[in-house]
Amino acid sequence: MSQRAPRPDEAGGAQPLGEPWSSRAALNIALNATLNATLNAALSAVLLAGCTASPLPAPSDTPRPAFPTTQTAPRPSASATASPTPSPGLTGPQPPPLPWAQATESPQPLAATPETATLLSLCGTADAALTDVARRNVERQVRGLDIFPSDELLFTFRAAGGPHPWPRAWSIDGDSLTDGELSARFGAWVDGWRTFGQRRCGVARGTRANGSEVVSVVGVDALADLAALPTTARLGQWLTVEGFFLVPVHEARLVLLGPRGAPRSVPATLYQNRVRSSFSVDQVGTWLVQVLATVSTGPRPVLEAMVHVDASPPVQFQRVAAPGEDAARGASDDADAMMRMINAARAAEGQPPLARDAALDALALQHAQAMSAARLVGHDVGHGDPAARLAAANYAARIAGENVATSDTPEHAHRAIWASPSHRGNLLMGDYTRAGVGVVRDAHGRVWVAELFAGG
Repeated sequence: MSQRAPRPDEAGGAQPLGEPWSSRAALNIALNATLNATLNAALSAVLLAGCTASPLPAPSDTPRPAFPTTQTAPRPSASATASPTPSPGLTGPQPPPLPWAQATESPQPLAATPETATLLSLCGTADAALTDVARRNVERQVRGLDIFPSDELLFTFRAAGGPHPWPRAWSIDGDSLTDGELSARFGAWVDGWRTFGQRRCGVARGTRANGSEVVSVVGVDALADLAALPTTARLGQWLTVEGFFLVPVHEARLVLLGPRGAPRSVPATLYQNRVRSSFSVDQVGTWLVQVLATVSTGPRPVLEAMVHVDASPPVQFQRVAAPGEDAARGASDDADAMMRMINAARAAEGQPPLARDAALDALALQHAQAMSAARLVGHDVGHGDPAARLAAANYAARIAGENVATSDTPEHAHRAIWASPSHRGNLLMGDYTRAGVGVVRDAHGRVWVAELFAGG
């Protein structure tokens, strides 16, 4: 028997992003802020919503933090654009055109089959949208392509009508794959997946022309479900978003990212375990609809959908690098690479560079180490939120903010941060004058990144 090693998660892409933290005490204020950035044409890689900075208490004062935080990527994920037709001039095997579901909704229950039951028993409830993505992940490998990168995985999940952030994928292929071997290998991957809501999965299996088998699993940590929201709409049409939470929530907000301009917050009604909001689509093109909610780990995105207004949904996915990526070349280490990319991206948007601050570097590194040890992206993984950490270090600043992420490379972490309008807004904040960066590589080669900003 010959086998290829299993590929945990999505090769070459970003995993979870942390919600950008700022010292302004409010999810409400954060999401009402105007960001100094516009959205790239495709919204497939956008994971989070924005926030801004405001005065911090003096180090001797009692901090009063209220801040967004998240855990996944998947999210994900690289800055991307979507093309309505396959790109011209491409050679070699190509993925099949991408069909779009009529609506984004969950749950999408699906009965297990004899060939998927074993892995589903380890992973979670079967989901039709996730199963469709797993099937396409198998199909592309049978065609000779690699597994989905995380940004394309997320894009494909949106096309299948799945609303949850940060899908993750696992694949293996070999000449003879028994249920026992699959269970052992897949079980090790599942054991390292920390979830807070309901784990849902899709499983698919296929066979190559040479007879070898390909198996793929795609899963999400579902913290909420979404009533059907159409994936296409007419200009000026009113749409209603209704979500149902699966975990305790005490605050929620709807954020819209249109084809042009900055993200905007829309009032939402939160009652018991439901959130409801309505909005009108006033621009032609692709919109990202995002529900953020404050859960046990802080504010984070819990639902997302893409709506194409008077435009055909794209049938292929295209990726572009983020501004500043080239600046990482020649860097002395990973933290230097991140800092170079931060300042290059700021320069591309007309913002002055940030000074490297040794004290912020130390605090950022401590937090990156804590995230890596906990295998959890967030602003508080057991050692306090940024306000508490700054206060404990007696670090004086009028304003402060933080971006956190994990990925396979610093460049992909930077892409993921840039692809999220809220993180991009934090990175481009004009009130910041200095920054510290901490980057840790774990035993699996992943990088855990903390960017800590300050001004005043």
